[in-house]
Amino acid sequence: MEFFVDLISSVIPYIKTAFLAIIPLGFIIFIHELGHFYAAKRCGIKVNTFSLGFGPKLIGFQRDETEYRISLLPFGGYVQMEGENPSEQTGAHGEFASASIGNRAFVVAAGPAVNLLFGVLVYWLVFATGINADSTRLIGGLTGLPLGEKEAIQIGWVANDGAGAVGGLMPGDTIVSVNGDPISHWAMFQTRIFTSANRPIDLVVERDGERKFLSVIPDAEPSVRGDIGIIRVSSRSETVVSHVEEGSLAAQIGIQVGDQIESINGKELHNVPYFGYGVWHASQDWRNEKYQELYQSINENQEALTLGLRRGDETHTLELPVRWRVKASVQENSIAQNAGIQDGDVLVTLNGASVDNAMLYSELKTMETSQPIEVGLVRDGSLRKVTLAAEIQGSEETDTEGALFGLAWQTSLSGMEFGAKTAPLPDYNFFTGFGKGVEATWLTFTTVGRTLQQLVGGEVSPKHLAGPIGIANATSRMFDRVGLSSVLFFIGFISINLCIVNLLPIPIADGGQLLFFAVEKIRGRPMPRKAQEIVQQVCIVLLIALFLYITWFDGMSLIHDLRN
Repeated sequence: MEFFVDLISSVIPYIKTAFLAIIPLGFIIFIHELGHFYAAKRCGIKVNTFSLGFGPKLIGFQRDETEYRISLLPFGGYVQMEGENPSEQTGAHGEFASASIGNRAFVVAAGPAVNLLFGVLVYWLVFATGINADSTRLIGGLTGLPLGEKEAIQIGWVANDGAGAVGGLMPGDTIVSVNGDPISHWAMFQTRIFTSANRPIDLVVERDGERKFLSVIPDAEPSVRGDIGIIRVSSRSETVVSHVEEGSLAAQIGIQVGDQIESINGKELHNVPYFGYGVWHASQDWRNEKYQELYQSINENQEALTLGLRRGDETHTLELPVRWRVKASVQENSIAQNAGIQDGDVLVTLNGASVDNAMLYSELKTMETSQPIEVGLVRDGSLRKVTLAAEIQGSEETDTEGALFGLAWQTSLSGMEFGAKTAPLPDYNFFTGFGKGVEATWLTFTTVGRTLQQLVGGEVSPKHLAGPIGIANATSRMFDRVGLSSVLFFIGFISINLCIVNLLPIPIADGGQLLFFAVEKIRGRPMPRKAQEIVQQVCIVLLIALFLYITWFDGMSLIHDLRN
């Protein structure tokens, strides 16, 4: 019985997120069909059925010639017009095929038009009501739209043995273009690398005021969707002081929150220093080696830490001794929390020996299977001692996401903590928000169009496309991890994508129907019914095959996410 209770408890969150994903995506499809429905009614075309959802009918009612129903599967809806299918056409008045070419084109185009309008309105709403940091990253990643202060797309750290280093990339390089395409956001650069495993890409970078032309061949890394490209470089981020402890060495020499740290011991910083628990446990992340190297270089002369600091337009060089403080961060219901350790406690001893940040993880790892561990900590100025033991009641896991006993930690350097400098968030009003929404819509069109071009040209594999399962999975994860404005923007992005895809000249899509109408206008008569049916049947088979292909990889990705 306990097994089934645990199973149900573990499944409920996924049911909730799936529900949250299906509703907005179903709404996008529903308003698309609503556009067709409205246009058909305006043109005098008989609509037999207008359904909210697919599958078996749950409830419904008849009004005039149309049956309005709610169906079992809440994935959008559909409109079934009289004589829409070539095999059902009789030439009677009120049939779709009997309407003028202009009216038929209006009905077909109305669905994508509503999706486009909805996308613009959502973008407008997001910009006009205010965006957060998560939204700026999402918007920039999806559309390449620069928000806030214009920032260069720069390389931070470069792995010594990575494809980026082999190709000549160096810390501080500014990415100008990839294969001739301008790059305006780091996520755009990542996507081009991601989809270019084992294929050379041509880069233009700026270095010391000069442009250089490089060729980089991303390494192939296996994934559930096939090989993905990696070059082992990080995005450059500027470092600012995020916190200064009262009375600390940093406070005594006048360091302030917001000061920008440009160099440490004469070496230029390209990434924010981080020396917490995540740097020291076994990991495949090459960046940990860079953090460890920086940590060791700071410790080479603990009596003279030299900081290159910028405050406004002024630059300063300051010196102070090196003093480390290890602050605890405990996970809920973990062994560490049950033992009495709290967030912010300063860890000072481990079984009587002084805590060494560089050795703390390995020491805990060694001790976790032996006798209980006595931890000395300082809280509110007083020394306390707690005992870590795996058998503490209510705790089962000893290693969660790399945090042994549920104990993570952050490290302050001489009383300073660091963070990434962020650009001020843009502020739009009712009118400027609309302009930005239109701009984002245009950039969405160009971004999707470029992706389709790369897909046709073989630069992007269909494995990397997302179908309904992939989109629903991404939407559900956004509900859990980012703000509402980000989710709304993503929904608007999907709506505009649906508009674009439906306008492609594929026979069973709206764009294919418009193509048939254009041919009919030129020929003076419609294409033969038999030819239409053959073309549609062939395209249906091909699209079903593509759908199943994409869905297979969507499902594999979903299973991978659930397992991890």
